[in-house]
Amino acid sequence: MTLKEFCIKSQRRLLAYFYKAISGMYHPDNSNVMFFTFQGTYACNPKYICRKLLEKKPDLNCIWVVLDQNDKKDFPEGLTTVLFGAPEYYRALYRSKVLVDNAFNFVKQPFRKKEGQYLVETMHGSLGIKRIEADSFSNSRRMKVSYLCGEISNVIISNSTFENDVYRHSFWDKTPLLMYGHARCDILHSGDPDNALHDKVRDFYGLPHDARLALYAPTFSRETSEEQEPLDAETLKEALGRKFGGDWYVLKRLHFRDARVFHKTVNTDHVLDGTLYGDIQELMVAIDFAITDYSSWIYDYIEMKKPGMIYAPDLEQYESSTGFYYPITSVPFPLAKNNAEAVARIQDFDRERFVTDVDKFLEDKGCVDDGNASERAADMILGLLNDKLPEAQ
Repeated sequence: MTLKEFCIKSQRRLLAYFYKAISGMYHPDNSNVMFFTFQGTYACNPKYICRKLLEKKPDLNCIWVVLDQNDKKDFPEGLTTVLFGAPEYYRALYRSKVLVDNAFNFVKQPFRKKEGQYLVETMHGSLGIKRIEADSFSNSRRMKVSYLCGEISNVIISNSTFENDVYRHSFWDKTPLLMYGHARCDILHSGDPDNALHDKVRDFYGLPHDARLALYAPTFSRETSEEQEPLDAETLKEALGRKFGGDWYVLKRLHFRDARVFHKTVNTDHVLDGTLYGDIQELMVAIDFAITDYSSWIYDYIEMKKPGMIYAPDLEQYESSTGFYYPITSVPFPLAKNNAEAVARIQDFDRERFVTDVDKFLEDKGCVDDGNASERAADMILGLLNDKLPEAQ
């Protein structure tokens, strides 16, 4: 950590303690809802809940937390944005009636939830394979804030019986569960009428509308050995063309943590920077093939029953250090550990068998996503604004 970073972090904590001490000066206003994503952007479940809320109550003041001043330009008109750690953030925080989270965001700094405030936890995984339990965290402070988040959450939204179990065995053992489905997955059930998102993404990258797209979006980077092959995007593109036909482009999307450090990927004619496009849910609708290692986004994508693949060259190392909730070999997507295997898995891809396996996977996990999750979440939050608590399921 540089001296500048240390000073900024220290200043934020001092401000947090100061506003925590004087929080009695502020009172929750039932016209204010605050949204905070770990990305610091207009994304994930909070985005789709916010949109539905404003459909139902256009005069609601929706306040969004950003991590960087430059991120403010990416929000739609009419939304209020506040910079995390700034005085404006703390004033808005203690004046908001409902707080909508997608990770452990509001507890990053000292915070006292006021009487009459409600924290709605939506998280950002779903049927994902990566463990989030305490024994997968090596950082003691992260564990502390995670347990605190569980303690102060009034409700947590789930999309499956599998996710219920994950929550109950991690940080939300007593938090009321709402099996509403995930708002961010509604878009995956819409069918993309008139190919609007299909064309929108291709227009964004300056591609013809008949271009075929593959998205490669791994989880955050880790130390790997020289024997572990990175995915070769050019080889991938060629293999997809041979199997499925068409002119393929690969979007390489960095994980949020890596995007803040590396800023951009290396582009070629057919390998483009998938990090530039803000909403990964829209990308899922628009692409034709998906690749990740252990990132949970592909377990949203699976609901569309479109083809994809797991590319995991460090599988044994990752499984021993982080762990999985279920065997990765039980996932419907084919698994490859090197480029030669990736080419072979693409060539052997059997769509009919894949769809059958996906149906069984979703049934086994008890998935309830049906395209109406944002409706349920918005109605629940409108109730909280009037101190009406939902019935836990």
